Amino acid sequence: MKKKSIILQTTMLLVLCSLIMTGCMEENEHHAKVTKIEKKKKEIKQNSYFYPVKDSITKIDKRETAYVPVYSHVYTSEDKYEPVGITLSVRNTDFTQNLLVENISYYNTSGDLIETYIEQPYILKPMASIDFIIDLRDMRGGSGANFIVKWAGSKELSTPIIQAVMVNNSVNRAFSFITDSYTVK
Repeated sequence: MKKKSIILQTTMLLVLCSLIMTGCMEENEHHAKVTKIEKKKKEIKQNSYFYPVKDSITKIDKRETAYVPVYSHVYTSEDKYEPVGITLSVRNTDFTQNLLVENISYYNTSGDLIETYIEQPYILKPMASIDFIIDLRDMRGGSGANFIVKWAGSKELSTPIIQAVMVNNSVNRAFSFITDSYTVK
């Protein structure tokens, strides 16, 4: 009986050590991935429906700035949180007119600029959408992160829909939620 108890205790100790070592290795891998993410400059998607402005645009009657609240993690208790991946979606809701996307910037909880995604104006064709993605492992934004999206067009242009989707799909649970933009001055 004592022999079985010793074998059981030894087995449990080995399993516990294995779990601890796995957690340490995962933490080191996580740190390496985040460092890679921080160093990698995001590439802007250029295609037939989202492309840089080549000529000056003469019909600009309206300019607005949208604030989009986002979260790189959400708290599950005071000292625990779950990371989330972020997708910023900019949608031109107009059937006939191009949307001019002038700037997209990402700020952290402290209000510090983390990254500028667009530094020059881009055209988003009618009824087209464009997404910008922040990886689940990129925690630079924090729980109070935000995007600032500056856009322009003619006064007849329909207001675009600008939203963010946050997603976590871990092994034993999944959740997602959406935030809408707010016009700011």
